[in-house]
Formats: sequence, structure tokens, C-alpha cells
Amino acid sequence: MKKNILEIENEVKKYSSQNKGKYNLIFEKIRSYKSSDYTEDYYEFQSYMRGITNSYFEQMIHEYNESKNIELKKDCIAIADYFLDRRYDVLIRLDDEEAFEIVLQYAEDFLKGETFLFDQQKYVNGQSLLALAQAYYNPKFKERVVAFFINAFEVAKKYAKDKDKYGLSRTREEPDGTTLLELVSAISSLNHKDRNQFSDLVFEIYSFSCKEERTYEMNQASGFIALLLPFYKASFDMKIIDEAINVTGKFYKENTFVHQTLYTKWILEKNAAEALDYYLNKENEKWPNFAIMALTDLSCKEALPYFIEKQKETKDPLLWEIYEEAIQRLKNNYKPLQVEDRMILLNGNVTPTQRALGAESNNVFVQRVKKKISYDDTVYETDDDSN
Repeated sequence: MKKNILEIENEVKKYSSQNKGKYNLIFEKIRSYKSSDYTEDYYEFQSYMRGITNSYFEQMIHEYNESKNIELKKDCIAIADYFLDRRYDVLIRLDDEEAFEIVLQYAEDFLKGETFLFDQQKYVNGQSLLALAQAYYNPKFKERVVAFFINAFEVAKKYAKDKDKYGLSRTREEPDGTTLLELVSAISSLNHKDRNQFSDLVFEIYSFSCKEERTYEMNQASGFIALLLPFYKASFDMKIIDEAINVTGKFYKENTFVHQTLYTKWILEKNAAEALDYYLNKENEKWPNFAIMALTDLSCKEALPYFIEKQKETKDPLLWEIYEEAIQRLKNNYKPLQVEDRMILLNGNVTPTQRALGAESNNVFVQRVKKKISYDDTVYETDDDSN
């Protein structure tokens, strides 16, 4: 019989009261719990435990900020720099030079790509880049963060080419698609007024990733990078985007990265007419998702009656949820004022490759379906629009 997961919080609370200030012991206690003892849902367990962990990190950081105790700072760094669940964000929040340098080094390691990290047994992920974006807002670190992001793409390409230097014969001579996507995602997480200084760099990365000669994994990532282009108030070369659709995507009409790029093209051009023509074309009826979201984000009321009719016909629970969101937005004349309010962001940002490797989907539509029925969102074909 499984134990009651809600008991964990009380147990930890009791243990922490008996070991006040002994955060090493408290976090050892928290990390001792195993999901298999409480639930079959690993991700639900991780989410629950992350909430508990966050509360004690908050307590520890607050105590350090109040006391500036050197030993407590060392404990904070040691606990946050935990191999299996490293908290780069906590390290940045310490407002400490040593902690910042640790994150900076991890971020540089991440740019070297998956093969380097595997061969060197370095457990580092893209959260290190997001933590640097967080550090941008600390005046002590801002200049170095800007320099890191400006040089990151060239650094990633250099590492990919210098494989012999590291003795990594399996390293490709181009960066990993996931590496570039994580880099663009981190830059795009900055506030509106701050991210735009990197618009040329972001488009340079996109232009590189969407070329026909790139690996398939890189092309997949290019679609997700394309979705971030509307985050920038800049004029992009639409010829490159058209080429990604018509040349790189020539034999991949059914693939997600082509649909994502089409969405981006329609949004950047504010071209609801072309999106509607695409949606109504029977040749495209097998993959309507991104056209639906583009038309909704463009507030195309003309599409509403078609959406209502198609929702009645569909037997796909995921597509039904997408239609439902689109219909409600258009019926209520909802116009996204900020790019973060667009419907496309509900579709998730986990690549098909990441899903195939076991990453949890953050697709809101998938989550809604799962609440209603037993829905298998396992990725068997890495081009599934549902992520």
C-alpha cells in the first residue's frame, strides 16, 4: 500500500524543528523520500517535493540575507549545487560572487553540448542559462551576463568544431539543437525592454538552425526557436523563414518544425488571410493545430464559424481542447496584448526529441485532456504535433 504523500510535509516540518539551522540535515531528509513509496505518478511527486524544497530554500536564503554568515553561505552553495538536482536559481539569489562564478562555469559547460557533458560526466542542463538571465538583473553581474550571451553562439560553434581538443570523436561539428534552443529560450526570458538588444543574435541562431544542411535534430529545434522570434520587436529577413518552409521543409510537410515556422511567418506578417487559406485547404486538414493557434492569436473572427463546426466533427480529444480554447478566445474578442498571452504558449516548448528521451510534456492542452480521460501522450514519432 502506498503511503500518504501529504504526510511528507508534516514529517519534514517536525524534523526541521528538531534540527533548526541544520539545513544540510533537513535537505538530506527531503531528498530521502522516494516517489515509488507514495505514487505511480513520478512527475506529480516531483512537483510536490519541489514545493517543499522551495520553501526551505526560501527560509535558508532569508536567514543568510539577514545574517550574512559565511558558514551558512557555504551550506547554501553546497546544498544548491547538488549533483542530481542542481538549483542554479538559488545560487544566483545568494547575490554572491563565488556562487555566480559557479553558475557561469556550468553555463559555459552546457554550451559544449550533450556529448561533452556525457563524456566528462557533467550533469548540467539549460537551467544554468535561465539562471544567468536571472542574474542579468543584478547590477554586479549584468555586464558579464550580457557578454556571455553575446558570445555564447560563437562559443558553442567553436566547441563543436574543436572536438579533437577534448578527445570527443563522437562530437558533431555543429552545436546540439537543444543547446541552441535553450540559449534562445534563456535570452527570450528577459523582460521586453531587455531582450531586444539580442534580436540580431537570436535571428542569427535561427538562420543557422533552419538550414537544409543541418541535422534533423537541429531542424526540429529550429521550429521552437522560430516560435520565439515574435518575442522581439525587430524586422527579420522573411526570405530565410520562407526558405525554412519551402526548402528545408520541402519533404517534411507533416513535421512539427514546418508548422511552427508557418505559425511564426503568419504572426510576423500579421497574415491571417494566408493562415485561413491554409486551414481551409483540404490538403492540410491532417495538421490544423498551428493554423488554429495562429488565427486565434491574430484575432481572426472570420475563422470562428469554421472552428465551431470542426470541433463538433473531431474525435481527437486533444484537437477538441485546442478548438475549445480558440473558440472561447474569439467569442470573447480576446486580443493578446503581450506575446506571453498568446495561445501558442499553451502548446508547450518541449521538443519531440526531449519528449522521446523522457521529458515531461508542458503542453496545457495535453494536461487538460489527461484530467478528463486516460490519454497516452508518449512520443512514438518525434514529429507529433502534440509534443
